[in-house]
Amino acid sequence: MTGHRVYVGADRVLDELFDEIARGLADRGHDVVRDIDLAAEDGALHVLVVTSRTPVTVEFMDRHPELRGVVFVSSGVNSIDVAEASRRGVLVANGATPENHGSMAEATIMLALALSFRLSDRMTAVAELRPRPRPAELDSRPLRGATIGLLGFGRISREVCKRLAAWDVGRILCHTRTPREWPGVEFCSFDTVVEESDILSVHLPLTPATRGLIGAAELARMRPGAMLINTSRGGIIDEDALAEALARGDIGGAAIDTFDIEPLPAASPLRQAPNIMLTDHVIGHTVDMYRSLVPAAIENVDCVVRGETPPYLVNPEARHHATAGKQR
Repeated sequence: MTGHRVYVGADRVLDELFDEIARGLADRGHDVVRDIDLAAEDGALHVLVVTSRTPVTVEFMDRHPELRGVVFVSSGVNSIDVAEASRRGVLVANGATPENHGSMAEATIMLALALSFRLSDRMTAVAELRPRPRPAELDSRPLRGATIGLLGFGRISREVCKRLAAWDVGRILCHTRTPREWPGVEFCSFDTVVEESDILSVHLPLTPATRGLIGAAELARMRPGAMLINTSRGGIIDEDALAEALARGDIGGAAIDTFDIEPLPAASPLRQAPNIMLTDHVIGHTVDMYRSLVPAAIENVDCVVRGETPPYLVNPEARHHATAGKQR
């Protein structure tokens, strides 16, 4: 393992995990570097261990042709141009462990249930000493028979579908660039998913193509009373437009775990919107998930350095370029 410098970064949320990863990599003989200005570093760096809050720019890759891999501790990789990394033979790996996407899938279904059963309002009613609602005042609905819409069909969406199989929901609609055969799932257009879903759940990476994907026009086309969930990445939903749609009652509710700016600014209109549940990018983060991320990152780094395929490789197309270009 000697001769390979591995940069292990820092992160406001995952610092403890970074410390564990750094110790684990050092114990395995890696030359671990920390506390450097990544943007200004000119020394050799063969692997980076970061999160999607750390940008890995084209300019950085230009300055570091020796770079072999970028390992993201969690699942998001939106701070690197994956296609450009692939072209250069830079392997991109992440922490998409079974514990990670399984926890996120369960959290997604929990939010769908909480919205459908108006859990937040029912808890607030007790806290405010409001009288128990009469039957005619109730607006809770079961998942049974509901049309569920999924934008994206990665690991989390597939795990959502596995879990929904026992809930006797109505249709499961999905829009993705890469449709596949999947029991009970109808792959259809983006417009169909937006317009026909009772619960619309976003499971997409943040890219130039997905930024602002759900804006005022899309919210206006959702069914009256439909509900929106986003546990993927902030920036995909126009937050001002969502707040306005909720204030007008155009949609029935929303559960939002990720935001364009994190932490969510105090002045965000989402904080005053009705029928919304807000969580701080943590809703699916379980003990099991966090425990899985450290060994996954260490194994990803080991494989990159050994010239093997990392267990959680994002860009398998990079392997050809890596084989051809990293032998010089």
